[in-house]
Amino acid sequence: MKKLILFSSLLFAFATNAQIASTDTSLIKFIQLTPSVYQHISYLKTQTWGKVGCNGAVYIEGNEAIIFDTPTNDKSSEVLYRSLAKSGIKVVGVVINHFHADCLGGLKFFHEKGVKSYSSKLTQKLATADSVEVPQIGFENELKLKLGKKTITNVHLGAAHTRDNIVSYMDTEKVLFGGCMVKALEAGRGYLGDADVTQWSNTIEKVKKRFPKAKIVIPGHEDAGGQELLDYTAKMFMTDKK
Repeated sequence: MKKLILFSSLLFAFATNAQIASTDTSLIKFIQLTPSVYQHISYLKTQTWGKVGCNGAVYIEGNEAIIFDTPTNDKSSEVLYRSLAKSGIKVVGVVINHFHADCLGGLKFFHEKGVKSYSSKLTQKLATADSVEVPQIGFENELKLKLGKKTITNVHLGAAHTRDNIVSYMDTEKVLFGGCMVKALEAGRGYLGDADVTQWSNTIEKVKKRFPKAKIVIPGHEDAGGQELLDYTAKMFMTDKK
């Protein structure tokens, strides 16, 4: 699926509910996955892996959008925000997957724009301890959000990449944003500094059971796919399973 042409604004030429293209592709790029859902890709400089592409998602209904994970910094978040605004789309919410910088590095920008943010209460706690921008509205186990008449299910099913990682399911679109809990095909284990490898496979199995109708799965990094990403990730950590 690694077709760089998907990063081009040429992708947005076909008929769709909304057409968005980055105003600065050096900071953020978009891949359209359904007529209403885009994968956004921003970049994080790391000592171990160099420049890393980090995934988030944009769910659009009418002239409103909910963002899943911010870009990695405020500058890239501004590009995302302005790219949507250029198409007449207002960001009405941001859902944070877990407390790492590739999920909330640009959250301050959205707060300054008056956009509400959501996460698990555990993410709020860990973000506070890490002295980073803290999501505003926390939930214990599950939060359902509405975008127009469409439902988004956000749920914490257990530890994996981090203790607080959640998944978000766009019910109508059958799109699951798994974040860093989910690995792209052929990906390695990645950063494990805050992981619980003994529970990772168990948590993925819970995700599969809860969302068996998911047709598109967006991992934290690299290419989106289908249920095979969940199978691949579960198998990767099976030997560590408690």
